[in-house]
Amino acid sequence: MRDCKRFSSVKQVAYYVGIVPRVDISDNSVYYGRIVSRGCHSIRRMIVQATWSLVRCQYGGKIKELYQKLY
Repeated sequence: MRDCKRFSSVKQVAYYVGIVPRVDISDNSVYYGRIVSRGCHSIRRMIVQATWSLVRCQYGGKIKELYQKLY
């Protein structure tokens, strides 16, 4: 990701990296699935590994709290 100025929002960065959920919409229901498989694989891999480190760490902060709330 050489030039960050090409992104006008955080949402665009998330789409570029591929850390957005897959969304399926039909009639009155919306399903949010796993993260999409497209995007920059190496950056996404680093973010996922860093997040797992925070979840397992004693001082994981908000990330660890969110994980514990979800699981």
